[in-house]
Amino acid sequence: MTQPVVPIGLLFMISMFGACTGLSTSRIFEHMLIKSNSTSKYLTKDALWFNQTLDHFSPFDHRKFGQRYYEYLDEFRVPDGPIFLKICGESACGGIQNDYISVLAKKFRAAVVTLEHRYYGKSSPFKSLTTKNLQFLSSKQALFDLAAFRQYYQASSAFISFRKSDRKDQWSITG
Repeated sequence: MTQPVVPIGLLFMISMFGACTGLSTSRIFEHMLIKSNSTSKYLTKDALWFNQTLDHFSPFDHRKFGQRYYEYLDEFRVPDGPIFLKICGESACGGIQNDYISVLAKKFRAAVVTLEHRYYGKSSPFKSLTTKNLQFLSSKQALFDLAAFRQYYQASSAFISFRKSDRKDQWSITG
């Protein structure tokens, strides 16, 4: 497989865009290379990780577990594009699928993020699924996972530098 040749001027423009948006040049370039195969089943399969609270309702239990998520920024309109959160549901999440969400992302110039459900795929807080360990698997915990993730992502995303302190990103949730 041959790698595409990128003109120096394009590399300069990518690095300037990265400096202005807070995105690293390598991350932007990586997204461009991945996007060149537009017939792919997935928009991205590059996993990112978030330290999720195990028990959102206990003031004493501060344990965390790694929850996998994915982001797709190729269509995102800086600085005010919306963010689409696609909920993976009760199964393993292998990336952001190239389906209706890609059409919507392009139309609305949106970022797309998806969060893997707790206890599914690689986002399981325990190696063994005993009754004791499954006590934290509930729809209430999962809903709070989404709220905590949204708060985390909005505070630490690459486009935070564009927001005014009183501005909140527009989120649309599906899944």
